[in-house]
Amino acid sequence: MNLQAEKLEVVRMILDTDDKNIIRDVKSLFNRRKEIKKDTNLEEFYEGFRDGVREVKSSLDGKVKLKDAKTWLDELQD
Repeated sequence: MNLQAEKLEVVRMILDTDDKNIIRDVKSLFNRRKEIKKDTNLEEFYEGFRDGVREVKSSLDGKVKLKDAKTWLDELQD
């Protein structure tokens, strides 16, 4: 999937949800991105973001239960 298609998928998922926790988590992720050290591999960050989006999608589909925001962000940081 190309970058533009992935962006559109993320936007669609955000617009389709009424879960304030998901919106807060996504906002936190972007805010947290500003804090990521410059030496962090950008591809690693995006892969973590993609994994998070897939997890949100699975939650919306009822396949998994989302973790709380702190646990989720801690995993992205590792």
